[in-house]
Amino acid sequence: MAEIDLSHSNDYRNVTDYYKNMSDEAIRADLDHKRSPAVSIMQNLTHDFNKATAVRNSNAFATRKLIFLNPVNQSFPNRPEGAKKWDRRGSVGTYNYEHVEHHRVTDYQQVFDQLHAEGYTIYAIDNIESYQPQNLFTTQLATKAAFVFGEEQIGLADDLIAATDQMLYIPQAGSVRSLNVSVAHGIVMAFYAAQHPQNPAN
Repeated sequence: MAEIDLSHSNDYRNVTDYYKNMSDEAIRADLDHKRSPAVSIMQNLTHDFNKATAVRNSNAFATRKLIFLNPVNQSFPNRPEGAKKWDRRGSVGTYNYEHVEHHRVTDYQQVFDQLHAEGYTIYAIDNIESYQPQNLFTTQLATKAAFVFGEEQIGLADDLIAATDQMLYIPQAGSVRSLNVSVAHGIVMAFYAAQHPQNPAN
C-alpha cells in the first residue's frame, strides 16, 4: 500500500497550504503586505454569526481593517459593549489575522473624521429611497473606500447615514427587500476587490 502524505496533517487551521505551520503572527504580517485600503464599519451587530462572518469576509478579501461600532454599555459607558468576548468560532480562526477595532457607536463621528482626514470616501450600504442610493454595480468605487453596514432589521441610524458621503444599494431581482448584513458585506467586499485587485493569496 502506498504511503499517505501527512506532512500538513498537524495543522488543522483553515488556511491555504502556503500558510500551513506558520504562526498566527507570521500569517498576519504576511497578509499586511497584500491588504487593500478597504475599511468596513459595522453598526450595532447583535449576532455573533454576523460578526464572525464579517471578520471572515475581511480576511478573504484582505482588507485594511474592520470596525465595530458597538452599543454603549450602560454600566460602563466608557467601554464599548461589543468589545467583550463573543463567540468567534464562525470566523474559523481569521480573527487572529485581522485588524479589528471596537468603538462606541456614539463615537462614530470621530471614526469618520479620521477616515476623511486620510482621504477616504465613506459609503453607507442601504436601500432607503429618500437618500437616493446609487447602484453598487455601476459605481466606480474609490480606492480608499470605507463601507458602513447596519443589521438587516434595524438598518443604519440616520445620523450615521448623514455623516457618510454616499449611499449605495445592492440590486436584487427577487422578492425579498434586503439581505443579511454579513451576506451584503461579502458582496460589497467582492465587488470592491474586482475593481481594486490586490495580490492573491499564495
